[in-house]
Amino acid sequence: MIQLTLQALPIFSDSNPEQVALIIRNSRIITCDNGKFLFRHGDRVTHFYVIFRGAMQLFRDTPLGYESTSNILTAGESINADELAACQTNHAINARAVTDCSLLEIPILWMRENFNILGNMASKLLTVLADRLDDAQVEMEHHATMSAAQILACYLQKLCVLYDYDPRGFVLPYTKQLIASRLRIERETLSRALPALKDYGITVTGSHVSFTDMHKTKNFVCEKCSVSKQCKAYRGLHTGMEKISVRGT
Repeated sequence: MIQLTLQALPIFSDSNPEQVALIIRNSRIITCDNGKFLFRHGDRVTHFYVIFRGAMQLFRDTPLGYESTSNILTAGESINADELAACQTNHAINARAVTDCSLLEIPILWMRENFNILGNMASKLLTVLADRLDDAQVEMEHHATMSAAQILACYLQKLCVLYDYDPRGFVLPYTKQLIASRLRIERETLSRALPALKDYGITVTGSHVSFTDMHKTKNFVCEKCSVSKQCKAYRGLHTGMEKISVRGT
């Protein structure tokens, strides 16, 4: 069962059964409960982690005592591919569970010594790093060209597709404080942006989100983004739906 689960993860999808079996023999499944740290900034890098279930927050503590979230990773994603590739000896970031998590834990030293027999895993790691760099560049563009409300609307669309939520109504998977940290905006700015979304086809009441007019949302956010046509959220919510109003379905 674990072999089939492992091969379903993107980073191991090109590995053959023998390679997957080798990884299984040299790794273990661990759990990390909601709110617990997987590792902290400065801890020694000893293992490579892939999420089986749950979500992990990657963040740094600022000198003013705030948390600066660089990413929230979910099932199927690797946590510290950059540290593996760069041969870092100490973690440069904190990793904390935001839900109960199950993870595959593989010794870093063993991986580095056995890359030559792990198939296309090295190229998969490079793809992960390239994708994250591309995502970071898009986020920089959004912060330079979009309002806080547009950045928030974009993120809500991504959450909807990531978790396969019904756009007509779903509950936020994270706290608003964590979302503000992830989007690198102040909590007060997020609070002001939420009611503004109603004019653009998104209603947020407490932690409940409803997309009421996909066409308005598309015009408000996606038409202002240079990479919208390549975006999974755009394809998942808007392709073929230009004439559909969620309110009428």
